[in-house]
Amino acid sequence: MKGAILTYHFNDPSNPDVLYVCLNIPAVKTPHERSVQLPEKTVSQIPSEIINKITQLCKEHQIELGVIIDYEFDVASTRERAIEAREVWNYYRNAPTEEIIRFASIGTKIAFNLIDMIENREITLTNPEKLAGDILSRLKEELGDNYFWLREAFHFVCNPMDFDDSYLWSLTVL
Repeated sequence: MKGAILTYHFNDPSNPDVLYVCLNIPAVKTPHERSVQLPEKTVSQIPSEIINKITQLCKEHQIELGVIIDYEFDVASTRERAIEAREVWNYYRNAPTEEIIRFASIGTKIAFNLIDMIENREITLTNPEKLAGDILSRLKEELGDNYFWLREAFHFVCNPMDFDDSYLWSLTVL
């Protein structure tokens, strides 16, 4: 695997919440004709170990496994539709698709690292302002001090951790 994005979308009680697990697997070839839902021919290229693990986790946690989508294409086509409709494209502050994938992937990597540290009791969530500062420092280390989409990357760290990303606003560095 080259990268991963994990994001959780909270919905109102009438709609189920949505967990996205987005994997960048170089061995899986991009379909010639792209659509949001991946064709079975493309899905069949995903290593069985990955499919089996996701299926097992879904069963263990009573999660309904939905469709397998082309996340990159979904982001790009959503952006394109908004531009064509002359809507202001402000999803992730006009970030190009490549940047969304980049900051989402790096944010997820940092989240996984922090989750491991919490599980191993190396850090705790007792000081959320300090954790927010640590997250921001890690993002700046990975993306650069003046990276325009630090706020959006911060969101992708907080989401998988179920950490309130509003703590970012308590920091005066942005």
